[in-house]
Amino acid sequence: MSDGPTPVGGAAPDWVKGLRIVVTGAAGALGRVLVEEAVRQGADVVATGRAPGISDVALPPGAHRLIADLADPHQCRSLVERAAAELGGIDVLINNAAVLTHCRIADLEPAALDDSWGINVRAPVLLTQTAIPFLKASRSPSPAVVNIVSGAGFTGGVAAVTAYAMTKAALIVFTKSAAREFGSDGIRVVAVSPPTMESQMQTALDDESRRNVRAANVLGRLFEVEEAARLVLFLASPHGSSVTGTTVDGTGAIIS
Repeated sequence: MSDGPTPVGGAAPDWVKGLRIVVTGAAGALGRVLVEEAVRQGADVVATGRAPGISDVALPPGAHRLIADLADPHQCRSLVERAAAELGGIDVLINNAAVLTHCRIADLEPAALDDSWGINVRAPVLLTQTAIPFLKASRSPSPAVVNIVSGAGFTGGVAAVTAYAMTKAALIVFTKSAAREFGSDGIRVVAVSPPTMESQMQTALDDESRRNVRAANVLGRLFEVEEAARLVLFLASPHGSSVTGTTVDGTGAIIS
């Protein structure tokens, strides 16, 4: 992994030092870097994903690997319990796992819709639901759930990503509802729409769609995955303690 852009002030951050963090979708580009950056900052991290993907990922020393298929509701619940046992509790849950179905509306099959809904919406809801008791007992002054969403949840996305866009819109609404419900317990729930990065989801798009995504960004560039990871971890940390119930736009003004 590259070091990425150095934060303002020149020093590498340690925002999540000492926190116990669960990262789903840890085999993907953003998930891997979230785990690496959180461990580097001094967090205790569980990295989760499906087999065989997560089994083949080289995790940094100290990270804990747990295999789970989030399409299975029972595995969603047991994953949180296993992670809490591994870490001795949970301070932060990062719902990063997602699937992107590249298909036009006329060709969408029920199975593809079910898969998108199961991974992108149902799983984060069940994971959050199961994590709440652990977050209530957190040693962090500002325990948090961070949902990774997308500008597509606001704009509908580029052509042929309707199923993905619909589910991200649902996760944005869930973020607002959960923040209201659990705010009195001191638990924050925030969504992050990360910048456009070179990731597996981007490479799955056709050339025209990829050009359109780049053109929509007012800064006119793709971002380093490390930039997105640091945004997420800042918001997950006590430094983001005033942010809840909203979507933080890291897209380069695509949704602003």
